[in-house]
Parts: sequence; structure tokens; C-alpha cells
Amino acid sequence: MEHFRSRGSVDKNKALVEHLQYYGIIKSGKVAEVMDVIDRGEFAPSGYPAYDDSPMPIGYNATISAPHMHATCLQLLEEHLQPGMRALDVGSGTGYLTACFAIMVGAQGLVVGVEHIPQLVALSIENINKSSAAAFLKEGSLSIKLAGHQMHKLAQSGLKMIKCGIITLVW
Repeated sequence: MEHFRSRGSVDKNKALVEHLQYYGIIKSGKVAEVMDVIDRGEFAPSGYPAYDDSPMPIGYNATISAPHMHATCLQLLEEHLQPGMRALDVGSGTGYLTACFAIMVGAQGLVVGVEHIPQLVALSIENINKSSAAAFLKEGSLSIKLAGHQMHKLAQSGLKMIKCGIITLVW
């Protein structure tokens, strides 16, 4: 895929989504809608070009994945992220993909992001509160947890999908 860099004062998130559609990364209208609603710029680290299709360091030896990876993940998991479903995002980082999951499953669903770095838990919550997924966080259908904290309860909560880094389990 050609490397994408958005330029000018155009709506850069929308241009990024259109680019991913043009190159066939995003095939679903739902995935395009979700990535358009959750603006990557609200999750990317300051000082970095948020709309470049490349991973970016977020500190603590972690990165926010490239947009084409987020799009691919959402595309592959779309049938498992339907309204009312439940999902667990292990290694939620900046909260971007977790927020996308929440938009896909809606207020009737449940999305839990789990992160082992306390500062990234705080960053995820801060970022999500700036995004279109903020209401889900306030209502409780979206949450970010510190790994190790009551993880056994999550395993018994009726989850249908778990994303852990690049590995996804679906049942």
C-alpha cells in the first residue's frame, strides 16, 4: 500500500478513511463510519502526524498501530462486534481501537479495555473522554481497566471476542 500523508487543512481524519477505502483496506461502510466518527487525532501523541498511515510511539515501549492495521482489525472482527455484543481489548494502549469497538457494539454492548501500564490506562480514559465514545465510558458500557484488577470477573462476563495485540480470539 502506498504510504499516505494528509496535507492541508482538509478534514484529515475523513481523508485518511477515504484513502483506506480507496486502497481496499476498508471494504465495509460500518468500518468506514466508525473510523470516521472516532478521530485518530484525539488518540495520537502530540508532535506526531496523527493521520499518517504508520505506527507512532506512545511511550512505555508501546505504540499506537498504523491506521491500516486498525481498519484491518475492525474489518475482520465486524461480524463479532455487532450491537449488543461484548468484547475485551487486551493491551488497549491509547484507547483508539477500544473506542471503535464501543461504537460498533453500541450502548447495549460491553467493551472492556485492559492495559498493564497505569499511565496508559489514564491516557486511554483521557483520550476516550475527548472522543465520540465518551458517553459509553460515562454510561459504563465502555471501561478501561488496569491488568490484574479483577481479571477473573472479566473472564466470566459473557465475552464473545478478545483482541490481544495482533491475536484475536472469537467464539
